[in-house]
Amino acid sequence: MKNLFFLILWSGQVFASLGPPEFKPAPPRQPEKIIEPTIRVRVAQALSEVIISGTDLFRKIHVNEDEKVFPGRKSIRFNCQGFGQKNKAEITDGKPLLLASLVSQTGLLSLADHRFTGTLKIVSSTKNESCDVVHVTTLEDYISTLLAKEMNASWSIEALKAQAVAARTYAYHKIMTQQVSELKGFESFYDLESSERHQVSGTFFDVTERTLEATRATRGMILKTLNGELTETFFHAKCGGHTLQPHMVWTSKIPSYKSVRDPYCHGRGALNGWGTEIKKDRIVSFLNWAHEKNYLKLPKAVTSASRISLGTDMPETATLRMFIDGKQLTFNKSLFRRYFGRVDFESNNFQAHFVANDLHIHGQGRGHGVGLCQIGALGMADKGKKFSEILSHYYPGHKLETLY
Repeated sequence: MKNLFFLILWSGQVFASLGPPEFKPAPPRQPEKIIEPTIRVRVAQALSEVIISGTDLFRKIHVNEDEKVFPGRKSIRFNCQGFGQKNKAEITDGKPLLLASLVSQTGLLSLADHRFTGTLKIVSSTKNESCDVVHVTTLEDYISTLLAKEMNASWSIEALKAQAVAARTYAYHKIMTQQVSELKGFESFYDLESSERHQVSGTFFDVTERTLEATRATRGMILKTLNGELTETFFHAKCGGHTLQPHMVWTSKIPSYKSVRDPYCHGRGALNGWGTEIKKDRIVSFLNWAHEKNYLKLPKAVTSASRISLGTDMPETATLRMFIDGKQLTFNKSLFRRYFGRVDFESNNFQAHFVANDLHIHGQGRGHGVGLCQIGALGMADKGKKFSEILSHYYPGHKLETLY
């Protein structure tokens, strides 16, 4: 009987080995979910005084750990200039100090004519003995206020969704890399600023039903490269027919970016074309500036007597060939916009030629031209494209990922 029992077990093993083993594939690995992060946005800078008001304010003075609650409606004034004069020894090293934090326990915080949820922090600045104000809020609340500023809140919802993902990715990259503090070399107390330098965010009353819908529909969604890397996602107003790569505009090269043709922004928006004329003396100043900044290598200083001409400038080229006394130089067109500014150069998409000694510029679009074209995104949305298709068009080397 005992031998029969072992025979049955052994026989079962034999029969099991006659067929292929059952294969159970491992479940697909899901991206690790994170908690929605907070973001610190510099909303004001170089103020000689700061007045913040609200209901049931909680105020903390960080320099002496003093905490206090103010019942009812209250306005609190901070004399930034006076603080700077009294504490010069502590701030002369160029590093800011976190001075105070304020929260309304029952409502909104008011700074001038703006209303905020979350927390307002006051940070010292070494510029003119003044203060900066930093708004601390959740990333999703930040995106819902931003959409009405970076786009028009009345635009097609799919365009707003695409903008929400692009702006969220840009902000998340700033948070995770602590890029602002890294560049400054010290704790800056903010992740990005509300300006065209980074992104223009709004306030509580800039939120609309459509910006909320676009934010909630894309909650936690960002773009990553096809290899899963987090990079900056740039966007601009109007490319004028084709987008540029980051290295064509700035010094950084991001391999995941590609230039794409964009037929969707043609004939749309108030700005269909622009032009400017640059006198020779300004060109001379530009060239010597570029040499001093190591953007160009000149054998000698350029003067008004120098012979300056251009090679044929073709459409959609990001570089320009210039001849100075017979010597050829090739450089990115974006150098012109960096030096002359956005008034003379609305975008980096232009053609140039000389008329006598003056450089005549004829351009298309508005903005730096990298990444998502906002007018083009609107055009795609109006043609029935989904936000994911819009993002795939302008960021072909990227994919959508949901963080939380």
